[in-house]
Amino acid sequence: MIDRVILVFDADSGVLATLVDVIKKLSGREDCSLCELTYSALGPRPTWRACVARLPVVVEERHRDQLPPEWGLSRGMLPCVLGQSGEQRPTVLVSREALAACGGRLEALEEKLRAALAAC
Repeated sequence: MIDRVILVFDADSGVLATLVDVIKKLSGREDCSLCELTYSALGPRPTWRACVARLPVVVEERHRDQLPPEWGLSRGMLPCVLGQSGEQRPTVLVSREALAACGGRLEALEEKLRAALAAC
């Protein structure tokens, strides 16, 4: 049973990386489809916060430089959404390709997350 959803952004953590991300968002050059769905230049989108509140599991966020090597995620797999049960190795719930297929629509991401959680 999945008890945690982990968003893995195709971006690094830290103040400088955040500043670069804000500049990209303001200029319309978003590189990470997951960032586009969940964050604006001002922070988490209100619609994303509402989605998190509706999900039946804890939601965490990680950046690519915060990933444990033992998870076995390559850069080509990012961004993605993982599901984790306890301390077990997480599995991919929503792939990079599935995130891109959302077309910037948060409703599509929520549908994919709910379907993946129901299948576990």
